[in-house]
Amino acid sequence: MLHLDLELVVDGEVLHAHTQDVTPFGLFVRMAAPLAVGTRVEVALTRGAQRLAATAMVVHALGPDDGPALGRYPGNGLALVEDFAGTAFSAELCRIIEDDPQVTPAHDELRIVVADPSTRLLERLSTALGNAGFVVATATNGMEALGAAMSRRPDVVLADRDLPVMDGFALLAELGKVPELAAVPVVMMGEQADDLMRLAAFQQGAQDFIPKPFTALEVILRTRRIARLHRIDSERISMRGVVEHVGLAALLTLLEHERKTGVLRLTKDETVAWLTLVDGTVVRARASDRRGDSHSTMMRVLSWSTGHFELAAGAPEGPRELEHSVMHLLLEHARVTDERARD
Repeated sequence: MLHLDLELVVDGEVLHAHTQDVTPFGLFVRMAAPLAVGTRVEVALTRGAQRLAATAMVVHALGPDDGPALGRYPGNGLALVEDFAGTAFSAELCRIIEDDPQVTPAHDELRIVVADPSTRLLERLSTALGNAGFVVATATNGMEALGAAMSRRPDVVLADRDLPVMDGFALLAELGKVPELAAVPVVMMGEQADDLMRLAAFQQGAQDFIPKPFTALEVILRTRRIARLHRIDSERISMRGVVEHVGLAALLTLLEHERKTGVLRLTKDETVAWLTLVDGTVVRARASDRRGDSHSTMMRVLSWSTGHFELAAGAPEGPRELEHSVMHLLLEHARVTDERARD
């Protein structure tokens, strides 16, 4: 998980490299042109004024075509040769790992569900996250991930976008339908990580998107930060879903019936709207395009038939700008829509 600067000596040639993962018995080194399996190399590490060197054997080669499927960059896995130098080198690696606060297990137990179709990647992430203090449950498809989350509520879910049976977006939506799991933050990962893909993930409620390939340390830091923030954050997501699956009128009627208090966030294309509710009544409406007051914003939003929603429970602050019931607003919207159609 650590990133160390190394020198590799291969047939008398000195190569400068960086580690991607480190264990007391070996390391994975990023290399644009991986060495052949079986190659013997000298590995040198400088710590202050001391230079430690050991012999290692290339036991694994990962090319640019295979790397993304494992969330890795191209490179080589090196196993230290067991001799005196290798033992001293290994002992120094142990000290480095133990002294690094980023990989030392935390005192508070964090639970994570990791879902990816690659069992090799699951093994890698499970080991790295376990060493960092997480209690890890793994799944190879979205249905297994949902079952693992329902079996024991996690602090965070890490899921690949392209899961079989139920993909990452469908998993995100299903988690949002379960009140006990709607607030669980979801981190998406995937090989396709362009702007549109990341935007789609964020619109549907994902907290983060990690592109492949990645380093194990990056995953640890990002998932741990999100999990801990979720534990201390007073804003609780109590409901999440897709507008076309529920219908905005039915959703608002349900929230009024259950006398919900909080902020309903709605996204459609590139516009975000926030509806503030107090005891089920919409008291204020805002939109990212800043067009109009609360009433006109509410009328526009009621026309949305697509998009995504997320309800953050809590005690919202701010002025009360709307007084009417949801039914009154729906009837007024129907009247305005009918008049526009006639005109």
